[in-house]
Amino acid sequence: MNSQFLKPKTLKDALQMKKEYPGSLFLGGGTEINNPASDNHADVLISLVDLNLKACVKGNHNFILGASTTFQELIDWEECYPTLKEAAGFLYSRNVRNMATIGGNIGFHTNSSYLVPLLMVLDAEVELGDDQVIPLAQYVKEDRTDLILNVRFVHDNPGSSAVKNMRRTVGGETIVSAAVSIVQLKGKITKAAIAVGGIFDRISRLTDVEEALVSGKLKSGEEIQNAVKNAVTAQDDYQGTASYKEYSCGVIVSDCVARCMKEGI
Repeated sequence: MNSQFLKPKTLKDALQMKKEYPGSLFLGGGTEINNPASDNHADVLISLVDLNLKACVKGNHNFILGASTTFQELIDWEECYPTLKEAAGFLYSRNVRNMATIGGNIGFHTNSSYLVPLLMVLDAEVELGDDQVIPLAQYVKEDRTDLILNVRFVHDNPGSSAVKNMRRTVGGETIVSAAVSIVQLKGKITKAAIAVGGIFDRISRLTDVEEALVSGKLKSGEEIQNAVKNAVTAQDDYQGTASYKEYSCGVIVSDCVARCMKEGI
């Protein structure tokens, strides 16, 4: 049960409140904090509603996405990066999409985030409340809890990207997800980035598979599937066996690579 609900008017006040109340949580849309099944609960919640963190801009070089932007606002934004719009649509319920925020989806540190795999392969950065700008991959790896102001990534990337999310049912939990970004020149891969979710305890890059793609060691879809399967280690749970998840991860990564190669022609 939350005992205090704080509503700062300025960024300075929000950061000061966070210092005064160790263990407090920033509250965006509340889809995770207010979820009874979530482990993310605190006695003190600090609302971000008055901090004006919703602006989304396509600048000269970067997309800049306000941390309080909801999934539905991303989908409705005409200039939104197409693959990001697709990833936001993986959140099936429109009602929840109207609440769930970019910053919350990152800060929750779930291994089944809808947005983090794609943002990671796009080399996205996060601007934090203390003026730091760090790679999103670093924020995830270090389990940071700093207040996120916005997320940014280059919009004139010469490559193509693809995402895929696998669930047992339409509105069910993610079993395995993947995002791939490929840059190719005359049919040859010159840069590759692969991030997977639902397998490890956090969203992770498959650097060995990326290097094998660039070196040309992996050519067929079956070779990619097997390389991914060998690069991941899943656990048996109510979602399925480890072997099922590892095989599925290989399939969806291979599908994403094929889609990127086709779109990049």
